[in-house]
Amino acid sequence: MKRTILILLLLLGIKGYSQSSTVGFIPETQSVVLCTDNINLTTEYSPFGLYTIWEPDQLLSQSDYRYGIPQTLGLNVALFQNSVNVGGGGTIIWLPNDEVDIKPNVLLRFHPLKMLTQNNRMTDISLMLNISEQVNFGIGLSFRYRLNAL
Repeated sequence: MKRTILILLLLLGIKGYSQSSTVGFIPETQSVVLCTDNINLTTEYSPFGLYTIWEPDQLLSQSDYRYGIPQTLGLNVALFQNSVNVGGGGTIIWLPNDEVDIKPNVLLRFHPLKMLTQNNRMTDISLMLNISEQVNFGIGLSFRYRLNAL
């Protein structure tokens, strides 16, 4: 657990800017999906990004520190001018006594307008498929602006 927290803190120290961001929702699990679609570290366009999924946990109280920690964190790669994003990461399952179990997670996102226009910096809808312990469909909005900085 200490090693995982240390790695996450080191990742937060990377300075980059997202060229576009996606905010989404998975209705079946009431999950919020946040994605940085193209982290620009040194070049005009970078196909790599991050995603996180936060799901309200029915077992934890809102005063528990674990309640505010996103359950899923992953890396994604943009294909076809950011019209298709394929991401892989891990989902934290909280066990008793602060122990965790990490399950693999895959997030597929499709941006239809970006596919048609081949313009990677435009506002578009995002159709999402999240595969972890179950398969869920979601929808979101991809913004062309730099909404966040790491």
